[in-house]
This record gives sequence, C-alpha cells and structure tokens, in this order.
Amino acid sequence: MNLERLKGEIGLIFTWNKSDRLWQMPFFAGVGVAIILFVAAYFKRPDLGLVAIIGANIFLYVPDTPIYHKMVLSMSCAFGMILAFSLGLVGQLFPSLIPLIAFIVTMVSAQVVRYFNIGAPGFFFFTFAALIGTYIPFKIEDYFMVIGLVAVGTIVANAMVLLYSLSVIYIFKHTPKPIPKAGEFGFGVIVIDPIIIASFVAFATYLQGFLELERGYWVGVSCAAVLTAITFKQIRIKQTQRILGTIVGVSFAYFLLHFHFSPIEFAILMMILMFFAELVVVRNYALAMIFVTPYTTYLAEVGSFMNYNPDILIQARVLDIAIGSVIGLLGGAVMHWKFLRNILEKITHKIIYKWVGNE
Repeated sequence: MNLERLKGEIGLIFTWNKSDRLWQMPFFAGVGVAIILFVAAYFKRPDLGLVAIIGANIFLYVPDTPIYHKMVLSMSCAFGMILAFSLGLVGQLFPSLIPLIAFIVTMVSAQVVRYFNIGAPGFFFFTFAALIGTYIPFKIEDYFMVIGLVAVGTIVANAMVLLYSLSVIYIFKHTPKPIPKAGEFGFGVIVIDPIIIASFVAFATYLQGFLELERGYWVGVSCAAVLTAITFKQIRIKQTQRILGTIVGVSFAYFLLHFHFSPIEFAILMMILMFFAELVVVRNYALAMIFVTPYTTYLAEVGSFMNYNPDILIQARVLDIAIGSVIGLLGGAVMHWKFLRNILEKITHKIIYKWVGNE
C-alpha cells in the first residue's frame, strides 16, 4: 500500500495537469516585461528596468473575471507590491528588522489573498518584493527613485491587464467567470495558516542572516514558494518539484549567465522566459522552475547586472534553495499539525474578540 502511495505521489510530481488558463495571459505578461526592458534599453539602464519588473509581476494575479474586477484587483495588488518593496528597503537601513518585515508582509498578504480567494501565485510575489528590497544595494537618497520604478512597473502591468481583458473578451469572445466569494475558506485558512507561514518565512530570513549566507535572501524566497501550496501533500509535492526543477533551471541559468547580452537581447530573453514560465506553471511546477530560475536570478541580481561570477552565484543559489525548501516543508508539517492549530485558533480568537470588544 505504501509503495502504491509512493508511486502515486511520484506520478503527481511529473503529471501534466489540465488547465483552462488562456494563452493570452502569458503572452501579455511577456509583452509587459519586454516593454519595460526595451524602454530601459533605450535609456541604457537595463538594471533599472529590472527594478521596474518587480512591480510588473502584479500581472500574474489577474483572474478570469469581468474587466472591472480585474482592474480593481490589479490596482490593489499594485499598492501592495509598492508597499512590500518599500518595507524591504527599510530593512536595508535596519537589518535587524528584516525577519519582522518578512513576517508582516507575508502574513498580511497571505491573509488578504486567501480572504479574497485570489489564488496563485498567492502571497509569494509580495514576499519576494520585500526580500529583494532588503538586498538591492541602492543608496538611501535613491530610495524614492527605485520605489517610483516599481510603481512604473505596476502601471505598465495595469495597462497590460486592460489590453489582455479587452482582447480575450471582445476579440477572442471569451466569457469571464463569476467573481469568487470572499471569506469562504474559514478562519483557520485565512488567519491561522498565514501566521504559521509568516513565522517560518521570518525564521528563514533570520537563519540566512545568522549563517551569513551570500545572497541568502533565496532561503526566505524558497521557503515562501513552497508554502504557497494549501495542503501538506501539495507542499511535499511542490517542494520536490521545486528542487527537481531548480536543478535543471540552475543548469540553464548557469549556461545563460556566461553570455553578456545586449540590452535588446536581454529584453527578448526575459520576455521568452516569462512567457514559458507562465504558460506551464499551472500544468507542471517542476517544468516551470526551469524558466523561473534564470528569470528570478536575473531579477535578483539587479545590483550586479551583467557583472557577476556565475560559479559563485549558482553555488550560493543551490544551497539557499535547498535550505529554504526544507524549512518550507517543516512549516507545512507544522501548519497541518491539528494540536498546534487548535491552540493558535483559541489564542487568536481571544485576541481578536478582545480587540474588537466582543469579549
């Protein structure tokens, strides 16, 4: 029985899932990335274009709903992304606050996306923006500029959301789905789970500082990526898929990092990586990681754009991802430990009721 169960889980790792995701979504996501990097190439600052792409990631949250709902959600995500990145910059000034910042951003974003039933990629890119913000080496006098660049990225993404929505509805005659009900997951999933998730992401960021890992922010990022899954079974499978996909993705990234692309070539490369990552992520997470790994590696290395040692970079990335994935798996186990969940629910209920004055 255990052998059959193991075979079943291994099969899930390599399963090509069915999906109703429209191909236009990854297309417009890639176009948005390309537009930003083409403009950055015109001004000969592709590194600043990478900063703006952090904001453009909000496009990935666009649901298959009516246009007005898409636009409201997209603009709300834009505010959250800018705020998360800004808090990350605060972490540069006060490094001891980085775990607390990671906890707050992860907890709040996870609670919001679960309450409004937003779905994948969940809280991940908000946590990603905050952790990248703690690392990008900008001077304090440039903080307003880089926050503005992230805001510009969200503006481009919102424009892409509008064009995407108009095209699929009026050109391709696609009928949007109803808006998901808010708050239907219940108190445990909306409130308790994000607290546990945020605690482990915060612990991962603390551990990366304690171990003094080079580019250790990947520990927290990897932990967050694994914990975006809902059930412990999904977490186990996603962790395995992330590790397997990253092994191949790191090899691909290592190959690409040996080339010095022109700004135009780099814009085309990032567009292709984004397109294929979003095209396959809902079908097989391991396959998507092959494209996500080089994409996020370039995104995270904005501070040393086209001026890095691929050997050091990849070695650090593999170690950090392995540590972060293990922490994420432990977090998933704790998150589904009923005894602890019951205790947390009682404590949280008391705190909330006392705060609102109902007890």
